[in-house]
Amino acid sequence: MTDTIEVAKGIYIDGELYHHFLEHLSEGELSKMFESLRKPPSRYYVRVNTALMEPSLLVMRLRERGIEAYRDEHLREAIWFPVKGPFKVPDTGRYVIADKYAAESVYMGANLYVPGIVRADGVRRGDEVTVLSPNGMAVAYGIAELDAEEMHIRGGGIAVRVLRSTYEAPRVRELPEYVGGLIYDQSYPSMWVGAVAARHLEGARIIVDLNAAPGGKLTHAAQLFSGTYIIGFDRPSKYRQLKSTLRRLKMDQHADVLLLDSRLADSLLPRIVGRVDAVIVDPPCSNLGVRPKLYERKNMRDVMSLASYQQQFLRVAVRIVRKGGIVVYSTCTLTELENELNVVSILLSSENVRLLEVDIPVAMGGWGLDEAARFHPHVQDTPGFFIAALTIR
Repeated sequence: MTDTIEVAKGIYIDGELYHHFLEHLSEGELSKMFESLRKPPSRYYVRVNTALMEPSLLVMRLRERGIEAYRDEHLREAIWFPVKGPFKVPDTGRYVIADKYAAESVYMGANLYVPGIVRADGVRRGDEVTVLSPNGMAVAYGIAELDAEEMHIRGGGIAVRVLRSTYEAPRVRELPEYVGGLIYDQSYPSMWVGAVAARHLEGARIIVDLNAAPGGKLTHAAQLFSGTYIIGFDRPSKYRQLKSTLRRLKMDQHADVLLLDSRLADSLLPRIVGRVDAVIVDPPCSNLGVRPKLYERKNMRDVMSLASYQQQFLRVAVRIVRKGGIVVYSTCTLTELENELNVVSILLSSENVRLLEVDIPVAMGGWGLDEAARFHPHVQDTPGFFIAALTIR
C-alpha cells in the first residue's frame, strides 16, 4: 500500500506508514496527533545551566525585564515561556520564501536569516514583506533588511526582521542569558533523558553520548554528573557545533569530543568496553515528533531504513556499558519501529540486557512496553518523544 495520505495540512505519509500507526491509534486520534504537530506546544522550554545559576534566580532576572517565565513543576533545571497565538499575518503582496526549517522558526517569532532564503523575487531593502513556507503558508510579516540579490550572496545576517508571526515566543538565542551560557534551548521531553539517567545511577565515572551533536544531552549530563568523565561522539562535520556549545556553557573542560563513527566505538576504543556507567543513544530518526511541522513527507521505507540504522548504535551501547550500568535510548519520533520495536530487538538478541522502568510523571507508557515512556503531542502538548532505559545484568 503506497498511496500518499495527507494526514494534516502539508504533512504526508504513505499508506503503509498510516496503517502502522493505526495498530495503536484510532483514525480520530491519528488525525489529532498529526494536526497537533502543525502547532507549537503552548510552553517553550529551555534548560538552565545550574552550574552557573540557580533556576529561581534566572526566572526572577527575566521577569525583572518584563519577560514572562516560569519554573517547571517536575524538573528543577527546566523553565518555560508561554507561546502566544495564533495571530493573523498580513498579506503584503511581496513575498520571501523560506526553507522548511527557517519557516518553522519564523512561524514562532524568530527573525529570518540569510541561509534560510529560497526566493525573494523583486524584494528591496525596507520593503514590507510576507514570509512564506515552501508550501505557500504565510508564517510571518516583517521588513526586508536586504535586497533580494544580497539575500542570495550574503553568508549570514538577518534577511527579514519579523514584526508579526503566527505564534510568538521569546527570541531565546538573542537573550543575554543565552549568549552568556546560562540557558540551553532544549525541548522538555529531551531534558528527561538526563533526568532518567541520573535517577538510575549514582557515582558515575564515565558517561558516553553516542550521538552528541548539537550538545544538549551531553551538556545536561555534564551538569547533572559533576566531576564525571563525559565523552561525546559524532561526525567531523559536527565538531565545530559541539565545541561551540561546550564553550558557551563553560563546559569545555568537562567533556571530550571524539570524531569517529560511534557505531564502531567498541572496536575503535576497546579500553571502554564494559567500563561505561551510562550511555546515551539519541540517533538520527524520522523526526515525526518535532513541532511545529509545516511540511513533511515520510514513507515506511524511510522509517525501516532508519530503524535498522538506530539498532547499530543500540548494539554498541549494550557492549560498552558496564554490568549494572544504564543505556538511555531516545528519539524525537512517533513510530513503533524506531522506538519500542528497536528496544525489543535488543532484548531478544542479548540475554544479559533487561528493561528498566522509566518513571516520568507527565509521560505515558510505551506501546507494548509499559516500562518505556512516550510523549504524545496531542496528549501532553509537547513534542512527540520516546525514552527507554536498559541495563546489563
